Amino acid sequence: MTNTEKAVLQLRFKGTDDKVHTFSFPKAVAGLTTETIAEAMNTIGTLNLFNRKGVTLYVTAVSGAYVKTTTQALYTA
Repeated sequence: MTNTEKAVLQLRFKGTDDKVHTFSFPKAVAGLTTETIAEAMNTIGTLNLFNRKGVTLYVTAVSGAYVKTTTQALYTA
């Protein structure tokens, strides 16, 4: 049995549709500060770069977090 861990930086924003959208970085630098994340998220929100079907996805910063997942292999053929 082997375990593998993976960390992803997830940034959550509200879009113009008032729904929450997640922007994930699988290879983000570890240990970023709250101030760095807040500044980056506010910058992303002002750029209006990401649109889908008339909806701007990342407008208002909601939260940022490192999310760790652990995969435990139970069986391999």
